[in-house]
Amino acid sequence: MHPRLLPVALVPALLLTACGEESAEVGEEASTSVNYVALGDSYASMGSRSAALDEPPFCLRSADNYPSQVTADQTTDVSCQGAVVETILGPRTTDTGTLPPQVDALTPETTLVTLSVGGNDIGFGDISACILRAADSGQPTDCAAELEERIRGELAALPAELDELYRVIGERWPEAEIVATGYLPLVAAGVECPELSLVTPADREWAVALTSEINAVVEESAQRHDATFVLPEGAENHTACAPPEQRWADITGVATDAYPLHPTATGQAAMARAINER
Repeated sequence: MHPRLLPVALVPALLLTACGEESAEVGEEASTSVNYVALGDSYASMGSRSAALDEPPFCLRSADNYPSQVTADQTTDVSCQGAVVETILGPRTTDTGTLPPQVDALTPETTLVTLSVGGNDIGFGDISACILRAADSGQPTDCAAELEERIRGELAALPAELDELYRVIGERWPEAEIVATGYLPLVAAGVECPELSLVTPADREWAVALTSEINAVVEESAQRHDATFVLPEGAENHTACAPPEQRWADITGVATDAYPLHPTATGQAAMARAINER
């Protein structure tokens, strides 16, 4: 039958079919939009020291951190330095006021969540303080002897804490995809450089092992809850001993405009790429 001679009765049906197909396409486009919420600690929040900071300044949420570079239609970044599982799930009292639970930023429209958490729960802040004290005093570190016993207990307790976090997110926002980000290493096994001159060989080995352990705990927790674990490939080649422009994490941050003992802007960009390519 020639197209011009279609029975009139078929025309409305064809029009409805065409409109239905178009509506389905529009609906499909809408369903693929990414509403992204970034939760977590300073390894998510802190990029360049010179970068602009989001409110509140207390959180040190840099304009070039990885959440700012994750591909999304809408981004809400509530990551904050010093965050632990407890302050992601509950309020946090600071010298400048009370921060709401980070999970309050999630809504029924949230489709993607990133989590950077666990480091402060096992005492990353104390490790940083130990290393910085050595730098200030000019004396070699003795961090493992000082902190190992306590950190060992906190590391053993971390899986249950992460399970609770995933449980809450899964119950309230079951449709959201969760991506857990690992911790970029500051030190690599068998690598020496002037930046590590005050970090004893024993503490270097301890730092390498501890970073591997915390990342294993974070990855295993993600796997238990059908989440994705992300750590940029080759991170061990981009430690504080790499050339400044290749460092993904740094000790002092002097040569990289990074916060001490934190990711560099290059490291934050690498993490964002890994998330976008997951």
